[in-house]
This record gives sequence, C-alpha cells and structure tokens, in this order.
Amino acid sequence: MFLHLVDFRIQLRRLQYIHSHNFIHRDLKPSNIVMGVNKNVNLVYIIDFGLSKQFRDPDTRAHIPYSQGRGFTRTARFASINSHLGLELGRRDDLESLAYILIYFLRGSLPWQRQGRDILLMKQQLTSQNMYHGLPLELRTFLELS
Repeated sequence: MFLHLVDFRIQLRRLQYIHSHNFIHRDLKPSNIVMGVNKNVNLVYIIDFGLSKQFRDPDTRAHIPYSQGRGFTRTARFASINSHLGLELGRRDDLESLAYILIYFLRGSLPWQRQGRDILLMKQQLTSQNMYHGLPLELRTFLELS
C-alpha cells in the first residue's frame, strides 16, 4: 500500500481539528479513516466517535485530571502504550495511534502482528531503529516527536 505525504498531512489536519474542539478520538484505526466518494473523493474522514471523550473544558480549557486504572478502551493493535496501561488518554495517544496506522499503511503490517507475544510488551521493547527503518523522513520525525 502506498502512502503519499499529502495523505499524512490530511490525516494530521483532521486530527488537529478534532483536538481543537476539545475531543480525543481514542479508537483510531484504519477502518475509522475513510475516503470520500464522487466529488469528495479527495477528502479524508475520521469516523466512529463512539469512544471519543472531551479532554478539556471548552470554557476554561482546563484538562481533565490525570488518572490511572481506566481500563483498556481501544483496538489493541493500534492503541497507544498509555491505553494498554489503563492511563487517562490525551492528544498524544491519538497521535501515537495515528503513527501506528501510518506504519501499517506503509508496511502492510505492524511488528506485533507477526508475533504471538504480548502486544504491549512488544511496543515497549521496540527500538526506534527497528520501528522506523525504511520509513520516509517526515514520518520518522513525527514518530520521534510524538
């Protein structure tokens, strides 16, 4: 599967829009990113907000309090490490999920798909060199900063 840099930017803009309205998606995965049809064929949509959550007060812009023991709320393959750990999620967790999706689009699979091991353990043990090998520079930069 081929991913254009433009597609990456569009997905980031869509996520930025959601976050700018004080919400986090909390269940980003390839099946929740769809393309438009007909005259909207060039538009990217993020769908399925069933697990989304307001992460800050729209008036005061105060973030929700940090908490632990939240339980696992996402699709394990694309979930952030914080989600696996049951921590309160934030914008960074959506970005981490988006990074896993982009890697999946570029490579056709994720490293933890091929193993029968614990997904969380594999995500924690992956070195950046293993994860980023062969990826476009822009995506590597994004992954390193998120």
